[in-house]
Amino acid sequence: MFAACTYEEIEARERLIDNKEIVVLLFAKPSDTAVLQEFEYIHYNSAKYCSVYAIGYTDDFTKANIPPFRKVDCHMKNDWYYSAKAFVDFKEKLQNRIKSWRYSGETEILVLQNNPGARQILDFKNYVSIDVNKGIKEGYLDSFQRFMESLIRSSKKEVTAKGAINDIRKSKISIKGVLTIAIDECKEVPTPIKKILKDRLFYRCSNSK
Repeated sequence: MFAACTYEEIEARERLIDNKEIVVLLFAKPSDTAVLQEFEYIHYNSAKYCSVYAIGYTDDFTKANIPPFRKVDCHMKNDWYYSAKAFVDFKEKLQNRIKSWRYSGETEILVLQNNPGARQILDFKNYVSIDVNKGIKEGYLDSFQRFMESLIRSSKKEVTAKGAINDIRKSKISIKGVLTIAIDECKEVPTPIKKILKDRLFYRCSNSK
């Protein structure tokens, strides 16, 4: 898990990765303390199989000295800082880039794929976004923790399966497949997965109308 206060930071880090992988953009404000307490665990659990970026945060002390960053308690190895302005700036730029996506205002996860060697290092063609709080309220998910555990486990299976078949750099990862498995594993109510995925306030993908 990495702190990311700008889009360019994510691009720079992903250009250092040779293989295709799941990329997770986590929109979580410091007010969601339950989510922040999971940052350290997510960092180690996601390992090399997927990159999780916490939007609006930095662990760069030189940036942290520039207002309006403030220190947050997320138990990472180094001190982390959050800027509401950086969060909003990132959100606005991403909404301009992805016309079909609008931030829900609560904890949200946007899943996409990197594109090693390409000019556009991040591939949004098959992105999927999940409104975590909406999912919990509707009984689609038990909790943020269970969902992230399932998501990371599913992404590991997807990446290793592709690697076993052929060159992973040329393989297309099934973002929808990863999310469907993750949701199916951790939903509280045994609602048919097809019904859950029709709720566009909870689950939105690149081809949603």
